[in-house]
Amino acid sequence: MRGLPHTSGRGAFWFVVVASVLAVALAVALGFVVVNRLTGGGTVLVEGVVGSEKVELFEDELVVERFAELGYEVRVRPRGSRLMAEDAEGADFVSPGSGPASEHVRERHGISAEYRPFSTPMVLLSYQPMVDALEGAGVAEQAGDGTWSLDLAAYLELTEERTRWRDLPGDAVSASNRNEVLVRTTDPRTSNSAAMHVAALSYLLNGEEVVAPGGVDEELTRTLSRLFLAQGQPPESSQQPFDQYRDLGSGHTPLLWAYEAQYVDAMVNGPALADDAVVLYPGPTVYAVHTVVPFTEAGDAVGRLLTEDPRLQELAAAHGFRTEGGTQFEDLVAEHGLPVRTRVADVVNTPTYEVLETLLTGIEDSYSSNGMRPPAPDASVRDGGAGSGG
Repeated sequence: MRGLPHTSGRGAFWFVVVASVLAVALAVALGFVVVNRLTGGGTVLVEGVVGSEKVELFEDELVVERFAELGYEVRVRPRGSRLMAEDAEGADFVSPGSGPASEHVRERHGISAEYRPFSTPMVLLSYQPMVDALEGAGVAEQAGDGTWSLDLAAYLELTEERTRWRDLPGDAVSASNRNEVLVRTTDPRTSNSAAMHVAALSYLLNGEEVVAPGGVDEELTRTLSRLFLAQGQPPESSQQPFDQYRDLGSGHTPLLWAYEAQYVDAMVNGPALADDAVVLYPGPTVYAVHTVVPFTEAGDAVGRLLTEDPRLQELAAAHGFRTEGGTQFEDLVAEHGLPVRTRVADVVNTPTYEVLETLLTGIEDSYSSNGMRPPAPDASVRDGGAGSGG
């Protein structure tokens, strides 16, 4: 067996001294690492800009703990997807709420990398009396599994006639309700969820074809602008109208365009929605694909972990997002008995960023010409769209 090299005299003395110093230094270093880990000092700080609908996920204590176990402290601030590319200073990553918004970020910053950790379809939220009235008008229909659909083409016909809720057949809605039958959205000048509404409506208004580059005509933009202007001053974030739908009831928000994840999250984690709250799947609908675009190595690590770490995928599903592979979302829906479709069939593609931006700019111009005040400069209050978040 080979032992230590043979030394004698002064050489042996210095050998012992050096070995002792190295041993002490190693012990100190190891002790520092252990203490640093225990106190959280060993984590890498990562800054992100995300849609407001994802802030709650990133601030979930279990998510924070899991990232800490993996060596990261992730801090996020909300911002709208449409403005995210221009307002990402100091961020290690951004997380917009759609493919077109992600496309814009990557082109603007010359980045090819992109992660797609989860998605959620766009839905409509209403209340049973309103749904009963829409069913009587042939706009809403209940499937055999108990879930509801809303025919967007039939809805558009109602809007052409400026139909009011009190004009619908039956007596489910109060005769005093003078409001137009109109989907409420966020601000299309800033919010991703509103942009997803534009994507679905433009498909129908374009003869059931995704609008192609160079295919945007004035009549299409004019119709879209009317549907948004008729709502009045729009909320800037997707969380704000959802909270109003939950807290103020059908008199304030009878029909809301929202992320399915918002509904599932509320029903699972609270505050729960009213007993007569109903989720409807518009036909057609679009998927909001939530991406992570990394600017740094640390941001890349966050995107990879959100996509690949089983625990983080499980926690994303617990907040209502649909993840790739696995059955976390299906299991959650079954466990809580939610009237949610695990498979959404009537889905159309979103236009390219260039086309969607042309449509949104046309609506934005209509807002300006009609004297609507611009979005708040720092519309960064919990949204998943542009402006504030989602």
